Amino acid sequence: MQVTELADVASFLASSRPVLDRDAAANNLPLGIAQQVLDHPDAYHEAHFWIAEHEGEVVGAAIRTAPYPVVLADPVLDEVVDAFTTALVETQPTLPGVTANEPWATRFADGWSAATGASWRRSIGQGVYTLTQVRPPRPAGGMSRAATDEDRPLLVRWMQAFEAEALQAMIRDERAMERGIDARLGPEATGGFSIWDDGGRAVSLTGWMLIPGGARVGPVYTPPEERGNGYASSLVADVSASMLQRGAEACFLYTDLANTTSNAIYRRIGYEQVAESSMIVFDEHA
Repeated sequence: MQVTELADVASFLASSRPVLDRDAAANNLPLGIAQQVLDHPDAYHEAHFWIAEHEGEVVGAAIRTAPYPVVLADPVLDEVVDAFTTALVETQPTLPGVTANEPWATRFADGWSAATGASWRRSIGQGVYTLTQVRPPRPAGGMSRAATDEDRPLLVRWMQAFEAEALQAMIRDERAMERGIDARLGPEATGGFSIWDDGGRAVSLTGWMLIPGGARVGPVYTPPEERGNGYASSLVADVSASMLQRGAEACFLYTDLANTTSNAIYRRIGYEQVAESSMIVFDEHA
């Protein structure tokens, strides 16, 4: 098994497609990160791309945008994960963690712990969902609209609130969040934000991004005082339907598995869980 670090994201996407395209739903996170780096090279200060090859075939793919953990695609062969662990112990010794579907996340973390003496903990468990047909929810008051540059202060405020509420345990780069907002509001953006507006009031927000094989939907945020009115359900359903109408083969989103309400909402509008993803953080060496 040979692990190779590639020089740029274009080479990574070209080489790793046999892995990523096997299951675009399960691999929508690395696909989305790669698309973001391809479209907006300045979105991250540092990016690394790896493939694993066995008998001349690409069987694994991994990507890291520092300071975030490494993200693994679902491997073709189980031992790919062990090969990545061995390679990254040498080249990324200060790696803060790993994000991957199970059982690959835990396998990588166990290997990292055995090799380095570091302990690990699961910071967030997420459901990976896919949708190919929308089941319209009970209509909420208002309608969806595209976010514009004028909405930027609102987007920053709500994205900060979302991260504080839902991603407290996640390694974050607030400047990257603002750069990501600017990228999605740009004239050449392959992604954007949609807002649910009720009587002139912005009451819910979601992002979206077109990627190979479909579209990623999220994050989704509704201020606490506006919850319980069906705004998020209507907004996500509307954006998902729009993505399918634009030619996306499927829509993908992540949920916090601890939030039973949001998981139930997405299932009701047609999303089905296809995998469970773990964000794992490495602690200090023992």
